[in-house]
Amino acid sequence: MKKQISIALALLLMFSNIGMAKSTHLCMGSEMMAEFGIAIKHLDCGMGNSHEEELPDSEQSINPIECCQNQFELVQNDKDQNLKVLQIDAAQLVFIAAFTQSFIFNIAVTSDDRRPQPYLIPPTIEKDFNVLFQSFLI
Repeated sequence: MKKQISIALALLLMFSNIGMAKSTHLCMGSEMMAEFGIAIKHLDCGMGNSHEEELPDSEQSINPIECCQNQFELVQNDKDQNLKVLQIDAAQLVFIAAFTQSFIFNIAVTSDDRRPQPYLIPPTIEKDFNVLFQSFLI
């Protein structure tokens, strides 16, 4: 279990130091595609590969090279990771152990040594003496 946790923390530290790149393809001024990755990726909407068709002079032809462009945003973590060793005194260690035991593992501190008592049926009353000593108005 400790090996798995240490490997997971090492991978988290390694991946937090790797930069990320966001590649965005803009076509005619609007965003067509966006991808995240470790390196820059050149995106294409397909207009760059098509040949220009000849249009009459009344219609303007749009150059696919001019209308499509890629934008890249690089995010780098330039901070150095300084790992500090914590100094824990005895009082803090006792608190951490008690907190972990009671809230995380939910272990009872006291033991319950009570034995279950069997249900005993009370004896039946032969005569109802309370009724014999009462007076009733008719």
